[in-house]
Amino acid sequence: MSLVVAPPHRSMIHCKTPKFRFKNPQNLFGKTLTFYSLKSPIHFNSLLCLPVNSVRPESPSIQTHHPIQELLPLLAFSLTLLCFRLLSNVLLPDFALRWQSLVAFSREAEARTKSYPKHLWEAIVAYEDRRFFTHFGIDPVGIGRAVLSLSARGGGSTITQQLVKNTFLKNERTFWRKILEMVLALALERTMSKQRILSSYVCKIYLGHGINGIESASKFYFGKHPSQLSLAESAMLAGLIPAPEHRSPLRDRSSGKTYQARVLKRMVKFGFLDIKMALLTVRQPLYVRLRRPEHADELSDASSFSELGVGLKSKVNEEGTESTLKGTWDWERESKIREVCEEMERWAMKAELRSS
Repeated sequence: MSLVVAPPHRSMIHCKTPKFRFKNPQNLFGKTLTFYSLKSPIHFNSLLCLPVNSVRPESPSIQTHHPIQELLPLLAFSLTLLCFRLLSNVLLPDFALRWQSLVAFSREAEARTKSYPKHLWEAIVAYEDRRFFTHFGIDPVGIGRAVLSLSARGGGSTITQQLVKNTFLKNERTFWRKILEMVLALALERTMSKQRILSSYVCKIYLGHGINGIESASKFYFGKHPSQLSLAESAMLAGLIPAPEHRSPLRDRSSGKTYQARVLKRMVKFGFLDIKMALLTVRQPLYVRLRRPEHADELSDASSFSELGVGLKSKVNEEGTESTLKGTWDWERESKIREVCEEMERWAMKAELRSS
C-alpha cells in the first residue's frame, strides 16, 4: 500500500505570515498586527517578514534634561562660595558693627562740624572731590580720567569711597576690593546725607603724626579750633590729605606753602575762590605751632615758619602755658617759598589772560 504525501502549502514554504491582498499596501502593517493580536501572539521573527517601508512605529515622548540645566545649580553654588571668599578677604570681620557705628557717628560729626568755616569745606571738596555734591557715590569722570592717565593725575576715588575704604575694608590693593568699595559707596550714599558723609570724613581722615580728624590737626599744627582757621590755614590742611606724612610742614618746611598753593589753584579753577584772593592768601605768612614739646626731637627742630623766614615766636596756648618755638634762618627754604609765590603769580596772569 503506497502512501501519497501531499505537497507543502506555498505559504509554509516562504513565510509564516498569512497571505492577504490589499488594495492599499500602506495598510499592511496595521492589518498584520490586528491579525496576530487576534489569532496568535506576536513574535519578533514574524515581524521581520513585514516590508521595511511599511514599519512606521510612533516614537514615544521621552522627557530629556539639557546639560546646562543640570549645571546651573552647581554654578550658582560655586559663585556664592566665591563671593563669600572674596568678601572675607576684603571686608573687615566686624563689618556690620562698623556700619552701625558709622551711621551713629555721622550724626555726632554733623553736629560737631557745624561751626567749621565755609572755606575749609570748599578747600577739602575742591582738592579731593570737586563733584562730591553732584555724583551718587562714585565719579565716572574721575574713574575714566584715572584709567586713561594710569593714575598719573590722581585716582578716581570719591570722598565717599575714601570713607568706605578707611572704615570697612582691608588695606590690600586688589581689583575686587575696588569693586566692593564702589558698591558700598553707593549703599552709603543711599543711607546717609552728603553733609553727614563729608562731616564723618573730615572727622576721621588721617593728617599725619598719629592725628585723625581736622579738629585734632588744627590744634596740633596751629593751636586753634577749626572754627578759627583762616583760608591760608584751611588750604594747607587740605593739601596734607593725600600724603600727610610726606607733605607735613614739620618734616619739609617748604611743603606747607607748596601744597597750599595747589589747593588755592583748584579753588580758583572750580569757582570757590577768585584769583585776587588766592594771590593775597599765598603771600600771607604761614605759621605752624607745635603744642606738644615731646614731638620736638621726632620732628627735627619743629618750629614756626613764615613766607619770609623763621624767627622766635612765643604764644600762650589754651591751657595758659607759654609755648616758645625757636628756629634758624633758612635761605633755602625761603627761596622755595618765594618760588611758590612767583609761580602762583605767573599762573594767575595766564588764567586772567585766558578768561579775558
